[in-house]
Amino acid sequence: MENAVMTLEGPGAAKKAEFEDLTLKYLDSLYGFALVLTGNSDDAHDLVQDAYLRAFRFYHRYEHIANYKAWLFTITKNLFINRYHQRAREVSLTELEIVEDDPYESPKEILVAASDRHQRGLFRQDFQRAMDSLPHKLRLAVLLKDVEGFDYKEIAEIMSCPLGTVMSRLSRGRNLLKKSLKDYWALRQPRAASANHQHAVA
Repeated sequence: MENAVMTLEGPGAAKKAEFEDLTLKYLDSLYGFALVLTGNSDDAHDLVQDAYLRAFRFYHRYEHIANYKAWLFTITKNLFINRYHQRAREVSLTELEIVEDDPYESPKEILVAASDRHQRGLFRQDFQRAMDSLPHKLRLAVLLKDVEGFDYKEIAEIMSCPLGTVMSRLSRGRNLLKKSLKDYWALRQPRAASANHQHAVA
């Protein structure tokens, strides 16, 4: 993400260099997360910059943090709630029944399996359109699990909601994605079914 980081001032050039080395690699992911939260590029850039500065301010706590990436995402979410409270106000969601009617492959798995650069480019465009069409809470769950790779517990902490709510939102988001991108999943299903059959008879 370009132009997201302000020049940091303060004692300890080594500490600053260590912080930047650890943190800069996550800025693109944080920007994607912030874009989903804020809904526009300018606010997303501002939010990531604020989160970056806040993380630097409290970097001395890093040794007590089990998952640094999750900590950065949590800082970003909390700043959004505090500074963009009106737009971040929670809308209650009824717990949704978790329905896994078909085997699910993450978008990353489909992308890796794409046969060439052109096909991968088309999938990225279609996937982004499908993600943009998801309800906000469902889009966050899919982004954190299937794009960023957080586990359910980490997502629950980042989104400040129960584990069951995370699973419900993820399940519904995935099902909506499968409907939007059904052609991609249809192409993958025969291969997955064949692999399962071979495993069963082995």
